[in-house]
Amino acid sequence: MQQVSIHSVEHLEHRIIAIENNYSAYQVLETHQHQRAQLLYGAEGIIQIETPHGNWIIPPERAVWIPPNVPHKLTMFKVRTCSLYICPTQLPRTSTQCEVLSISALLRQLLLKAPQLTAPFSMHDQLIFDLIFCELAQAETIQLHLPLPQQPALLALCQNFLAAPNIHVSPLQLAEQLHLSERHFSRLFKQELGMPFSTWRQHACVLLSLEKLIKQQPIHHIAYSLGFKNPAAFSNMFQRIFGISPSRYFSSTQAIDSSVHANSNI
Repeated sequence: MQQVSIHSVEHLEHRIIAIENNYSAYQVLETHQHQRAQLLYGAEGIIQIETPHGNWIIPPERAVWIPPNVPHKLTMFKVRTCSLYICPTQLPRTSTQCEVLSISALLRQLLLKAPQLTAPFSMHDQLIFDLIFCELAQAETIQLHLPLPQQPALLALCQNFLAAPNIHVSPLQLAEQLHLSERHFSRLFKQELGMPFSTWRQHACVLLSLEKLIKQQPIHHIAYSLGFKNPAAFSNMFQRIFGISPSRYFSSTQAIDSSVHANSNI
């Protein structure tokens, strides 16, 4: 199935419904939810997902597991997706919150093949679905989750930061906006999010830089737009979090994209 809304087919009895879509340079799918669990796989582009519990940034060749009935908003940046919608009584994963998953080479090919299968499914098709279930059950999670607080005023500050990230925003600046002492703010932030503001700020800036990398913006431009003093400071932080430099990360995603195009007709 291609270019089909899940809401028009969600009632079907199939344990898996596979839908392929292409999204423009910047496309927003406002907050919604569905009865089935969703595996949202991005063969190309960057996906940002916002839920009541946090933000997830999904680079190319990764997928996000969205459990049933979890409200989520999606922002797509030149994305080609394959979504699997799975019957809630036959889930291969037990998590009740979103997870970013590593996609094996085998699972990648199965996900690209799934939208081409049409009912009534043959035994060969059913075996493909069985293998997808096995691969999903074993898929490793990746820490690309940026948590958000529940406290309304603190949540508003975090959302404002995400709209205009800057590595030099200090805890004191935010504390003053909430009319709190810096110490009280830091204690509240760590209590709500499980990490210091400085750590959250670093992860936010680096994760949000992925959108700029996929748009092929120069690294020096990305660094300065996020408030870094120089490109080297940004690159060092990026490598510390991702284990690879920004330039090598971009090169690797480009190589993967080319591989996906070459093998998408299995």
